[in-house]
Amino acid sequence: MLKRFATSSLYAIRLPINWQPTSNVCLCRSLEFKKNRLEIDNEGALKKTRPKTVPLPKITLLGPEKDISVVTMDVASKMCERRGLKLVKIIDIDTKTQRPVYQMMTPNQFLKEDQKSHQKKDEKNHNQLKGEKTVLINCRIGQSDLESKVNNIRKWLSKMYEVRVTVTGDTANEVADEVIKMTQECSRVVQRREKGDSVKFQLLPPKKS
Repeated sequence: MLKRFATSSLYAIRLPINWQPTSNVCLCRSLEFKKNRLEIDNEGALKKTRPKTVPLPKITLLGPEKDISVVTMDVASKMCERRGLKLVKIIDIDTKTQRPVYQMMTPNQFLKEDQKSHQKKDEKNHNQLKGEKTVLINCRIGQSDLESKVNNIRKWLSKMYEVRVTVTGDTANEVADEVIKMTQECSRVVQRREKGDSVKFQLLPPKKS
């Protein structure tokens, strides 16, 4: 009896207080390692997918004295604001640098450039044709009827129309010369052509400079 008690007491002393099976300990350590590894992988993925800073587009900037610099649009605007200048676009895209070109201008320079721009626009509108008109003339036409047709031609030319004239008959060349002479003060002749017994030519309004 005493021997059995001593053996039971010794066995109880040898057991650890928080005893767990070896398999459970290994499983816990394995799960903890996987968790830490997963956290490291997630952190690395976040670092890889972090978006890069997009560089701000730059422009070529010409100073009032034509000095050249490459800056951002924001910097150029602040430079003009500090100096009391105007920022004006000169070229949409420079083929060499692939950048737009701007120039800093004084108020007087800006006013002169604005006047030039309006003048070019007006010249383009003045020289732009509105359409075409066609006139057929037989060489046997009477003088009064010819003058009536010429008056119509003058009216169309004054309204910026192109007039296509065709003269037919044995004396087509003589009648064509007469029409051109009667309208020479308000027209310019282009593409005169002769084919058989007909003469064709175009009358355009004179260029306005």
